[in-house]
Amino acid sequence: MSESLQVVECSIETLDRTLYASREVGDLVDTGDFILSTALHHAFGFVSSKYINFGNRPSYVEETSEICRSFYITPAKPESRNEYARRILGAQRAVGRGEPLPHLGGHSTSQWNARLHQYAVKNWKATEMPKDLKGKNLPKFGKERVLDQQNLLTAYILAYEVEASSLAAKIPRYIRLGKKRSKARVRTGILEGMIEEGEFLTNHPFGIYDYDGLPLGDLISVRMRPVPLIVQGRYKGKFIRIHRDEKRDDVILPHRLEFLKVKR
Repeated sequence: MSESLQVVECSIETLDRTLYASREVGDLVDTGDFILSTALHHAFGFVSSKYINFGNRPSYVEETSEICRSFYITPAKPESRNEYARRILGAQRAVGRGEPLPHLGGHSTSQWNARLHQYAVKNWKATEMPKDLKGKNLPKFGKERVLDQQNLLTAYILAYEVEASSLAAKIPRYIRLGKKRSKARVRTGILEGMIEEGEFLTNHPFGIYDYDGLPLGDLISVRMRPVPLIVQGRYKGKFIRIHRDEKRDDVILPHRLEFLKVKR
């Protein structure tokens, strides 16, 4: 007989242009497709960081030591425009029916400068900077690729030792995300998950350090900072099947995921 597990589904809608540095290539600061658990722990209000972080060293392990075994927050995964229209706008539209969808979500790229765009100032490397310019506050310029407004991302909270309803009640309706503290709206719902055993293929991202099982194959990973993600992987053992609705496939995740499990 399968064991059940309650799950909180968190639908995150971006209301501002949202920036975080997944990677930096030349003068481009790029925002990835996923929102990491490291950000969601803080955005949902389950942990708080030090006001001043001397040495700029993260303390995720220490901050989550009291809650890491009680529940697990997955990274947030982007949904399609069609799913945004169905779940947020309430429109029963489907791609392929001939009905046009509004421009929703995605990324946009913009240029930025510390001063007016009436001139260009070379962004010197530290090793190449002339002696008469060292130590001076120079304007910088470049490009930012960000998440636009009206993106929909979904994260799940696996409630191991606490009531799912109590976790959902603690999550604020509006949260701040990214380097510029952009606003996002959160909608929550309670789903039922079933714990099964056997060979399984995951279809929702989790942190590479959050599970100690070895993959059998079909592995897809994404390099992100500070924690890389497993987007897909085939494993053997206990897993959680989360049934959503008839329009969406079940979510498959390993059982007993724990935030930064192999780092503790």
